Amino acid sequence: MWHKVIISVSAIFAISLIFVDSAQLQGHSRGVLNQTRRGICTLEVPTIDLLSPEDRRGAIPRGNGSRTGYSKIEICCSGYEKVPHTHLLCHPVCDHCENGNCTSPGVCQCKRGWIHDDFHGDCIPTCPERCLNGVCTISGSCSCNAGNVLSANGKYCVPHCTGGCGLGGTCTGPEVCTCEAGYALDKKTNKCGYYCEGGCGEGTCIAPNQCSCKSGYKQIGHTCVPDCPRGCHNGECIEPNRCSCKTGWSLDNTGTVCSPHCNQPCLNGDCVAPNKCACKQGYIESPGSINSQTCVAHCPQGCPNGNCAAPNFCICNPGFVKRAKGSNECIRRSKRSVMHMDLIPEAVLKGF
Repeated sequence: MWHKVIISVSAIFAISLIFVDSAQLQGHSRGVLNQTRRGICTLEVPTIDLLSPEDRRGAIPRGNGSRTGYSKIEICCSGYEKVPHTHLLCHPVCDHCENGNCTSPGVCQCKRGWIHDDFHGDCIPTCPERCLNGVCTISGSCSCNAGNVLSANGKYCVPHCTGGCGLGGTCTGPEVCTCEAGYALDKKTNKCGYYCEGGCGEGTCIAPNQCSCKSGYKQIGHTCVPDCPRGCHNGECIEPNRCSCKTGWSLDNTGTVCSPHCNQPCLNGDCVAPNKCACKQGYIESPGSINSQTCVAHCPQGCPNGNCAAPNFCICNPGFVKRAKGSNECIRRSKRSVMHMDLIPEAVLKGF
């Protein structure tokens, strides 16, 4: 049984060397890279990841890693990639190396007759064959086209932008500036500068999407807005420490709260919005109220033979009396008697 497992592991191990990209993705989070020879590294991965689903049901081999349950595989090191159709041959990677040879990760050696442009990272032609953005003279030097100037090493010509391109800008053509992300072109100066999305309002853009606000202003999002540190409830802070109310609202004496205005008094309620009342607890909107501006007492069980005079309190009609103290049930009075003042709550007697 063990010899079958070992054969299976060996076969899968060999396959893993071919499909190194997937193994590298699995192993980077759980393994350790150890460089062995140029462009090739070893990576320790869980041995179980190298087994087929069928073999995982049995005993897991110890593996050849530094820890039990881990095995070593070979992959291309960082900065290298696998040469297609090879067992495991890795070569360095360079972002820009046309007309040159990538000798190590990110290092390009230009071919004869070409020179490395440090600014753009490309290999460009130079004298005596030809001169980028210019012509090669009989003396073997570059004569630049209009709008271009000789590079610092005198080997090729580069576009010229008068006064430079400012912050985060690159001269990509004669008097043409291209801005990096987070920077924008000022059409007046033709130079690049910091860019803040939406502008800074009463402030200055000091870095990409970062404003420096004037005194009395604060940054919200990517712009500066007036600051009312004492508050501006239900209103809008239009200037430092100045709160403005919308139509239908009035500023209170503190200058920090906008209160709603109701043209008609809110009987048994509170004005919560322009011409809108909210009934107090124990009261409901009167059926005949205009714009909900009148609230009447509410008795949940109703007042048969009586009227709801206060929240959950009924006053009996003439000829009826309360069945008992605290009751809202009115029953017909059997004989004439004086009013039982003790059955009326103190709050009603006092007019609350």
